[in-house]
Amino acid sequence: MNYVIGFLRAPAIQGAVVSPATGVAAVPDRLSKTPEVARLSWGEPTAQMSLLRWLGALLLFDGLLLLVAGRAYVRQWWVGAAPSRYRRAIEWLARRPPWLLRLAGAAEAGLGLAALARAPVDVRSLYHAVAGVYDAASWLWRDWLDRDAHRAFDRALATHLLPGGQVLDLGCGTGANLERLLAQGLPFGCYTGVDLSEAMLARARAKFGHRANARFQQLDLLRDPLPEGPFDLVVSTYVFEHLPDPGRVVGKAWERLRPGGYVLLLFEVESETWRTRLLEPVWRFFSAHLLRQAEYRRFPGLVSAQRFAGPLTTAAVAMLHKPGRPG
Repeated sequence: MNYVIGFLRAPAIQGAVVSPATGVAAVPDRLSKTPEVARLSWGEPTAQMSLLRWLGALLLFDGLLLLVAGRAYVRQWWVGAAPSRYRRAIEWLARRPPWLLRLAGAAEAGLGLAALARAPVDVRSLYHAVAGVYDAASWLWRDWLDRDAHRAFDRALATHLLPGGQVLDLGCGTGANLERLLAQGLPFGCYTGVDLSEAMLARARAKFGHRANARFQQLDLLRDPLPEGPFDLVVSTYVFEHLPDPGRVVGKAWERLRPGGYVLLLFEVESETWRTRLLEPVWRFFSAHLLRQAEYRRFPGLVSAQRFAGPLTTAAVAMLHKPGRPG
């Protein structure tokens, strides 16, 4: 904990002022485009934002340890310390009631989350950083956090993908949905995966580049045109949370969809639970938001939107159908 206090006191940004209410450094006009806390512009990280992220991570980590371990964690700070004012301060702190120490830990962790929320990571940088471990960590959301949603998505794939169907995957990442198609033995014709991150696409090509009926393309879903198609099935998982205008991307995909085709989407949605409110700063840090019901209810051709409550968040599987007979 003492290193966190020292970190807060260090004048790392000359002229920055730490708010006593939030513990977050406000950067003056001469250092930032706005007089408020500097925010990360899309794809343009700054030294101030890096500092704020480190501060938030330190506060969050230290606070969680104090929240979980309480007095036992405090006592670790005097190990090997000679008698001094520092040791007497730690001993005094260790004599506080356990509930008070844990409350202080929760407050410190909350400050850390608030700091992280004010310095979000842009999507391209985020997935460049996690590309190497993404597949290894995927079991967390596939088999635990959103297990029921993934099972529903698998059933929808098996039901609505025609033999020889052309598939477009929006935000394909490392090719998880292609892996899903292959694992189920679904007889698709051609798979096209598009993604913003070259690092994620490199992983996908390393795994599936040998397949003649699979291709991958780097593009920005909001700015760039989608592959021509037409496609019998458009899929996307955990992408729409990162889009400031999900409806615009759905509209672009709708234009590439063959009459009689389907769009299957899996995304996290808002829910009126304490967990959702608690995790809101985490979502902001990852440049993401939980979709509101009003957003996805406006998607064209919406047939159903099943919601699945998980341990932390609520996921939805939305199915859209374009009228007409398959070609």
